[in-house]
Amino acid sequence: MADILTPALGESVAEASIAKWTKKVGDAVKKDEVLVELETDKVSLEVVAPADGVLSAINADEGDTVVPGTVLGAVTEGGAAAASAPAPAAAAAAPAAAPAVSGGAAVDIAVPTMGESVAEGSIGTWLKKSGDKVAKDELLVEIETDKVAVEVSAPAAGVLTITAADGATVTPGQVIGSVAASGAAAAAAPAPAAAPANTGSAQAPASAPLSPAVQRVVSETNLNQASLSASGPKGN
Repeated sequence: MADILTPALGESVAEASIAKWTKKVGDAVKKDEVLVELETDKVSLEVVAPADGVLSAINADEGDTVVPGTVLGAVTEGGAAAASAPAPAAAAAAPAAAPAVSGGAAVDIAVPTMGESVAEGSIGTWLKKSGDKVAKDELLVEIETDKVAVEVSAPAAGVLTITAADGATVTPGQVIGSVAASGAAAAAAPAPAAAPANTGSAQAPASAPLSPAVQRVVSETNLNQASLSASGPKGN
């Protein structure tokens, strides 16, 4: 994932305001395509996409004040082409396979602008810890300055990773953590074993018993009982 950063604004220019985004989250973008326009009291600047992919996050809205180095958003590289890539052949699921976990793109948590002439702040107390699931816009941490306390919320729903600990000194635009969308897909249940094919022919019925009269003839003439053909109404 490539961050979209506020560039240097020119000599003696400390901040700018977001004039207009030309794309919205989820749109496919190309490298060097204009994504956002910044305005200062001296010049207007265009900020372009750092890579081909999908605009996965917008961290600064139109009208917000930003300083050089502020993370304005992010581009997930190759996101547009991912849908057309052929899916790999599915591996056979083992009977006791654990659920497969699928990870999503991480969205940076950046320090917002903290007010005019405020250059830095300190991390208060994180309300969540790394590995916790968070909801979009859920309050995660407060950044304290000598003038104000600024609340920082989750930019997306997912799993939290913290990169700046409680008490750390931070500046506007600094990445202090990220949220990665995640989920678990249950492993496919193995198909039931096919019933074995019946390859044997039906068992022939047992020969019908001989009548007493026929048995007597067989005994007296020493005939082979198996060679006799039944012709009576009951097979004897």
